[in-house]
Amino acid sequence: MAEAAAVLKEYSAALKPFKATGNCLLSYTNEKKEVFSLSFPVRVWFDNPAKFCIYGDVMFDSKGVCFAVDGDKYWTYAKPYGVYITGKNETDNFKIEDNFFSSRVLLDFIEPFGWGCGEIVMENSKDNRNVMTCSGEDGCKWKKISIDRCDRLIRKIEYLNCTKEPVLVVELDEYKNISGGKDILFPYKLIYKHIEKRNSMQIKLDSVKLWEASDQQLKALFAGPDANDFKKEAK
Repeated sequence: MAEAAAVLKEYSAALKPFKATGNCLLSYTNEKKEVFSLSFPVRVWFDNPAKFCIYGDVMFDSKGVCFAVDGDKYWTYAKPYGVYITGKNETDNFKIEDNFFSSRVLLDFIEPFGWGCGEIVMENSKDNRNVMTCSGEDGCKWKKISIDRCDRLIRKIEYLNCTKEPVLVVELDEYKNISGGKDILFPYKLIYKHIEKRNSMQIKLDSVKLWEASDQQLKALFAGPDANDFKKEAK
């Protein structure tokens, strides 16, 4: 466990602000059991674990879909579906089963032990992977992280309920170097699967580059939507 923790610490320390482009394939089932599938280009801007955003170009709107974290605030919206959620990044009463579109878990693999983790224990290795389980303050073992023992890269994160059943699974693959970053590896393929609701999302990146953010860029990217205007669009 000490070796794996050291690798994660080294990776997180080496990671710098980056921007990325790619494509997202989303399959979503609403409350009426209607299934929607949508494919769209995405752009990612990452300043730090507490400040990042992902925008999707949908229906000729470059910000038609958004997942964002800005300090203690977050917002998620999908204009085509009339979805708009905003709030504070709090660990209290956070239910992963209700938050498939939560910006909290989108880039959680960068610092998987960063928030909400109490005790961390090593489980029996399987499939040539080291598996570590993270328990929350309530004692529930709710996060399971699989690290390849050969290349020491994170391959899977499973989010569990208190009965130890997986609710959301994130798979990471196709690691490549970040452009401009020496020996900084990043997964170019991300797959998110919500088990119970059968929602899924796959992000395939074609470019990841180091990014020096200006104050003007940060202001524009993290302005957030106007809730009143969004409600008008969603009608």
